[in-house]
Amino acid sequence: MFANIEDFLQELNTLKQELLPASKIEIVYRRVGKVSLRIFINKALFIDVYSNTDTARYDFSLIKDRKRIFGYDNLGGWHYHPLGKPDEHIKCKRPSLKYILKEMAVLVLEL
Repeated sequence: MFANIEDFLQELNTLKQELLPASKIEIVYRRVGKVSLRIFINKALFIDVYSNTDTARYDFSLIKDRKRIFGYDNLGGWHYHPLGKPDEHIKCKRPSLKYILKEMAVLVLEL
């Protein structure tokens, strides 16, 4: 998806401004090649993001009231966890970062 963390963070921030402008990014930790962060929508709702550009590992989880309600990740191949059935794994083609955040932004508006 991305050659380095800086490119990932730059695109993520651009998309956050476009799709979730009132949200706030908080970096949990950052190291060379990897980052863990949260995009806070409100106290009870946020997007948990993990990226490791060295291993090409990505994880995006929409968290509500401390529980994952939806998500995408590529552990074992790209798949998503549908809304209301977060323990299911539905295989999919590699989505773009924009696609993932756009889908999550739509869900946030519906919650």
